Amino acid sequence: MNRYKKNKSLLLFLTLSLGVGGTGCTLQRMVRAAEKEQVITVSPNPLQANGQSVNFELKAQVPDKLVREDETYKLDIYYEYDLKREDVATYSFRFGEFIYENGMPTVIRQLSFPYAPGKNPGRLMVQGYAIDNEDGDMRYTHAKQVAEGLVTTPLLLVRNNAYGFLPDTYQEKANQPGRVTFFFEKYQATLNSSQGESLRVLEQYVLDNVRSQQITVTASQSPEETGTSLAQKRAEALADLYRQKLHTLDYNGKKVSIKTRVQKAGNELLLQKLQSSPIAKPEKQAAIAIVASNRSQQEKVQALRQSPVYDYIKDYIYPSMRAAQLEVNYNRSRKSDYELYILAKKIAEEKIAADVLTEEELQHAAALTPLLDEKRKFFEAAVKSTDKWPAYYNLGVVYSEMARKEYRQEAKQALLARAIHNLTYAGFRNPSANVYYSLASAYHQRGDMLEALQYYDYAIKLGGEEEMLQQVFADKAALEIEIGQFDDAIASLRYAGDSYQTNMNLGLSYLLKENYEGAQRYYTQALEQKPGDALAYYSLALIGARTNNAQLLEQNLRSAVNADGAFMERAIRDREFEDFRGEAAFKDALLR
Repeated sequence: MNRYKKNKSLLLFLTLSLGVGGTGCTLQRMVRAAEKEQVITVSPNPLQANGQSVNFELKAQVPDKLVREDETYKLDIYYEYDLKREDVATYSFRFGEFIYENGMPTVIRQLSFPYAPGKNPGRLMVQGYAIDNEDGDMRYTHAKQVAEGLVTTPLLLVRNNAYGFLPDTYQEKANQPGRVTFFFEKYQATLNSSQGESLRVLEQYVLDNVRSQQITVTASQSPEETGTSLAQKRAEALADLYRQKLHTLDYNGKKVSIKTRVQKAGNELLLQKLQSSPIAKPEKQAAIAIVASNRSQQEKVQALRQSPVYDYIKDYIYPSMRAAQLEVNYNRSRKSDYELYILAKKIAEEKIAADVLTEEELQHAAALTPLLDEKRKFFEAAVKSTDKWPAYYNLGVVYSEMARKEYRQEAKQALLARAIHNLTYAGFRNPSANVYYSLASAYHQRGDMLEALQYYDYAIKLGGEEEMLQQVFADKAALEIEIGQFDDAIASLRYAGDSYQTNMNLGLSYLLKENYEGAQRYYTQALEQKPGDALAYYSLALIGARTNNAQLLEQNLRSAVNADGAFMERAIRDREFEDFRGEAAFKDALLR
């Protein structure tokens, strides 16, 4: 009997041992198979920094035998730099989480991690591991480098994003009307639900506690809508909406008069928008000649459709003409500067009510102080007292200026978020190219690229002075370079004017598209506009490296280093010069 018990215990021990050993052996076989047969592909390689992120595609394929019910094979992707590790993603090869490609389980994903100067140089690593789904036991492959980083050439773009406080023209503009614009779909005169923010602004005007309002509604239609009465219908639709809101929301019993005006679908408005557009001068003159000709309206529309600028007209001018604008007139008396400043300080210190001064008065008072924090308090009081667009806009600029002076990244992002909040409200109340350019720039600086692109486009559609629109297109193109849309950037730069920024970014776009002849031409033009520019010289040196032109590399790299010593360290770390590290041309260029 004792012998039987001993044999039974021995059998149980052997069974457990074999079970544990079997699981461990299975996991070990899986990681050995992975190390031998998995295929990792990274594009681009080396990795490239674009804007504030490093974007790449990583494709992982493993042998089919690694797909099991009781065990799971996973792959960790991470980036190593300066003895630090930054986890990027984990791929899991379980049923439903991969596809088959050429008979192999495959995972393909677009990945990214935030860019920072300290992350260059670095390397992209992968490490696989097999895990027992029941007890969590794991076995790891050896970590393997799959890509190097970073190429930073896409960062060599030129941006402006310069916007500031509104000009202090209080005395001249204190009594200008408030405005809100509604846009319509082609051939439509119905206000749709997408106008939500404009509707909220309109309701604020309805709620204003004033004795009287003089409302003027001005509507227009595009030339393609000729032969209809859409402009009049749009004006009436907006006027009716204001009357309806007054009936529902106004409890002050203010006296309101509303009149409507129509800008005909004829040539005057179109000519005005063409003349202020950033279209190249020869093409602009040709389009203006068509509009000013004696042809019928329909013939002019057809001729414009055949012109090389029709895409711009169709995308940016015609939509802006399908609109109705409501103006609300206010009349307010003006106080002295000294009185305004003293009252504004008391409001900022919460010693008197904010509504003692109007928004325009507080804005003017804010212009009298150089202190950003005091300006902020004045503009915040202006927002509370009247809720009008200049206060929101200038408060947004205050936060933007604070962000420019802030070196802590988290605090900078928070300040930009506040800037965006206030600039957004300014845009709702005064939709104009200037305001939306500022909002797009704030999003751009914060790294919110899709939002920035949306507001750059909106600024262009709203129209404005030629110089303003050229700057919008120039910074829009810079963003498109940052997100890798080089063809779109080149298209935008057609309307950005002939400036240093335009030529530098055209040069970079062609460089990244590997059109080195075109890139060299634009960088040379940029140097003519800004002689001695270190960035232009350095960019020409990069072309020399990519085209294996040692003379072009040496000559321009030396000029860049002489113009700005910081480019010496950059060149030493730049992977673009990897093949020239030991060459005399490269070494000689670094001798200042």
